[in-house]
Amino acid sequence: MRIGVHCFPLKANIGGMRQYFLSLFTELLAHDDENEYVFFHNAGNVAELSQLPSSRWRGNAVELGRASRVAKHLKGLDLYFSPFVILTPRPLSLPTVVTIPDNQEVFFPDFFSQEQKFTREWHYRGSARMADRVLTISHFSRETISEHYRISSDKISVAPLCADPLYFRAGETGRRPAALLPEGKYLFYPANRWQHKNHEGLLRALRILVVEKGLDLRLVLTGHDVDGGYPVMQKAAEYGVADRVFPAGYVTPEELAWLYHHAEMMVFPSLFEGFGLPLVEAMAAGCPVAASRAGSMPEVGGDAVENFDPHSAPEMAAVIERVCGSPALRAALSERGRARAAEFSPARLALAHLQAFREARAAYNPLRYAWNLLFERHYDAWTMARKYPACAAAARAKK
Repeated sequence: MRIGVHCFPLKANIGGMRQYFLSLFTELLAHDDENEYVFFHNAGNVAELSQLPSSRWRGNAVELGRASRVAKHLKGLDLYFSPFVILTPRPLSLPTVVTIPDNQEVFFPDFFSQEQKFTREWHYRGSARMADRVLTISHFSRETISEHYRISSDKISVAPLCADPLYFRAGETGRRPAALLPEGKYLFYPANRWQHKNHEGLLRALRILVVEKGLDLRLVLTGHDVDGGYPVMQKAAEYGVADRVFPAGYVTPEELAWLYHHAEMMVFPSLFEGFGLPLVEAMAAGCPVAASRAGSMPEVGGDAVENFDPHSAPEMAAVIERVCGSPALRAALSERGRARAAEFSPARLALAHLQAFREARAAYNPLRYAWNLLFERHYDAWTMARKYPACAAAARAKK
């Protein structure tokens, strides 16, 4: 097949979706000799596309000003694939596949602005309904996307993410960050300050351990502040633990590997994850992990991760204390974690995509395209105009 790939959202700062794209196409370009990939992109994507080890992408790259112009370049394509949540343009008169990692807005609407909820409901749901196949990253996401977007689970394939190979060699590839770091034991949490990342719960647990129990622990954070996010250092001061919290900011993969490798443990208290790639990264690096019992995280971590209720700071603190206080438990988690991380491989990721591509081509029906063209997109526009009139009007004005 000749497969068009929507690359426009690809940037350095998009987190796990960047790693997903690079892992997937590193594997496909190296081992898939049956399909040809055409990369639709703009000038801002070239630096990230250049991270792909194979130069095969350059021979079939089409640089365009914006994604809407893809519709004029479909001749000769057998399938169109959008790996970044939104199928755009849509609908298209050929088989289509879209990757949607989660639908967090359904579970935590208060964490999103009206504009963000409008965008997710219109584009995420519309993309899921109009695509011939949907890829997602966990069975948890498969079930919730099927239920809340009202599409058959048979239409959704699961393609679990995988860690960058450098994390499996963290002792060799890691590089100490330039940021101020503590001496001695530290807990580690890599996450931007989104509300669902639950820094609040982690700081409350840290207060119990340090202020109430007198344990000598410190916390290293990576990631950056976001609009409407959690004011982590302000709250750390309120809880009396500001001197125990070390914000390292944005770090490179090599620096992240170093932090995993040298941490006493990673604590991941997130309230919601469609997958939770840091769990796999930490396990690959041999870092013991304690994570929230929410979303996909028990599915990803299995018996290699200690779980806790993210809404209970005392339970989180107890798990942290138990892991930090037991060298034997940390060693067991490290060993089980490395084995678990190896199950999430680039080959597994690529095979799931190739199967979805074949299924999408087999399922394509021109009558369904006509239905999408004449009904679905107009129904979506009508629904959004009623539910989010101001957002819909602003979207129309931009066109």
